Amino acid sequence: MTDDDSILIEQFEAKIRRLMDLYNDVKLRNSRLIQEIEARNGEIRQLREEVSSLRESYLNLKQSKVLEVSGHDIDATKRRVSGLVREIDHCIELLNV
Repeated sequence: MTDDDSILIEQFEAKIRRLMDLYNDVKLRNSRLIQEIEARNGEIRQLREEVSSLRESYLNLKQSKVLEVSGHDIDATKRRVSGLVREIDHCIELLNV
C-alpha cells in the first residue's frame, strides 16, 4: 500500500467517524424532540379536558341564570321557562320527524 492510499484511507475513516458523530447528534436531538412533542401533546390533552369542563360549567351557570328567580320577576321567569319548554318540545318534534 502506498502513502497516498493510506492517506486516503485515513481521510475516509475520519469522514466516516464525523458522519457517525453527526448521526448520533441528530438521533439524540430527534429523541429529545419526540419527548418534547409527547409532553406538549399531554399538555394539549389536559388543556382540552379543562376547556371542556369549563364549557360545561359555563353552560350550567348560564342555564341557572336563566332560571334564577328573584322576588319581583317571577312572571318573567315563568315566561322564560315556558319558552324553554316550547323550544324543547319543538326540538322533540323535529327529532320525531
